[in-house]
Amino acid sequence: MLGRVADNIFWLSRYIERVSNTARFIEASCYLNLDFKINYEEQWIPLIEISGNIKEFKNNYEGSTRDEVLHWLLYNENYSNSLRSCLIKSRDLAVSLREYLSIEIFQEINNLLSIVPKKHFNQVPSYHYIFDICEGVKRINMLISGIMSKNMERGIGYNFWALGEFLERSDNTSRLLNVNYFYLLPDVENIGTSVEDLQWSAILQSIDARESYYRRFSIIEAKNIIEMIINDERFPRSIYFCLSSAKRSVFEITRNELTSPYLKLNLLCNELKNTSSEKIIETGLHEFIDNLQVKINDINLDIYQTFCDPRHY
Repeated sequence: MLGRVADNIFWLSRYIERVSNTARFIEASCYLNLDFKINYEEQWIPLIEISGNIKEFKNNYEGSTRDEVLHWLLYNENYSNSLRSCLIKSRDLAVSLREYLSIEIFQEINNLLSIVPKKHFNQVPSYHYIFDICEGVKRINMLISGIMSKNMERGIGYNFWALGEFLERSDNTSRLLNVNYFYLLPDVENIGTSVEDLQWSAILQSIDARESYYRRFSIIEAKNIIEMIINDERFPRSIYFCLSSAKRSVFEITRNELTSPYLKLNLLCNELKNTSSEKIIETGLHEFIDNLQVKINDINLDIYQTFCDPRHY
């Protein structure tokens, strides 16, 4: 497979997964802002801060109101990671991959675009409609994943799709955890209270983990939630599960050759497996996640240089 084609499949998968995860960010923040407010004000700027695009956001909007932040994340085509921007890029990549994709994939990408039409920031809808958008985006994302799983030949193309999906999910799951613990819980006195319980519950719901969590544990407890979201070997949205799956995809792509991306993924998986939730809390969850994201970004760059960079050939 040409490196350019592999790169397009990889990024199409990432953009589709990114759309779903952005919807999860928005959904979790909406729930948290409805459940409680800090000093009687809603907290929206943390969603921008966590993505590292605060300067770009402030260059486009006068304030940081609900409508401005949601327009930035949902509808702004000039922001590269907004839902609409990612979907436009997904559609363009899909067109270049028409011989590798089924017609159903094109239909579902167009369905996603219809959910997020072009809007001005003063046209941002109510919470009820925002929740409908997030649910629709998540549902179609799962449908696309199912179509790819059922229809795509288990070759290099499928493994690049899976690699992109799992790397994007691991990165965004860590960011979602960071939104909750570091930005939306600014006051130490809230730790261990019902406020923190509400936040953890919103995070579990946003990654479809609340029912699974309660089947294993009877009460909300930070160390158990961190264990499930970061270290769990069975939960399909845990960071460890995603990175292990990405490692398997790299192994299949290289036909069992031990490349640099595989070795880095293997090392990172071993680090996660040998790090308990208690140790993560003790050393600092935010610091742990920052370090993890640096390593994931390094793996992303290594994947491009190993498989897709024309200078490599």
